[in-house]
Amino acid sequence: MLYTVVPLERIYVNHRAVNQTPKEAEPEYKEIMLKHGRVVARREGENYVVHRIISTDMKDYLNMDYYPGQVIKFKFDYNSVY
Repeated sequence: MLYTVVPLERIYVNHRAVNQTPKEAEPEYKEIMLKHGRVVARREGENYVVHRIISTDMKDYLNMDYYPGQVIKFKFDYNSVY
C-alpha cells in the first residue's frame, strides 16, 4: 500500500510508453456536461471511464454513476456536430 500524493500513473509508468510518440502515450479525455457541473472521462476502447467530477451540487458527488472508475457508454451523434 502506498501513501503518497504522487499520482499512480507516475508511479506505475509503462516503460514501453517511453518509446512511443507523445500522442500515443497521452490518454484522450472528454468533458461530459451535467446540470450543475461536468464529469471528466478518459477514453478506454469504445467506452469512457470517469476520471473526476467537477460540480457545485453535492448530490452529484453521491451519484454512483459519476464515481471515478465507472464506465460510461457514450454514443457520438454525428448529426449534433453541425
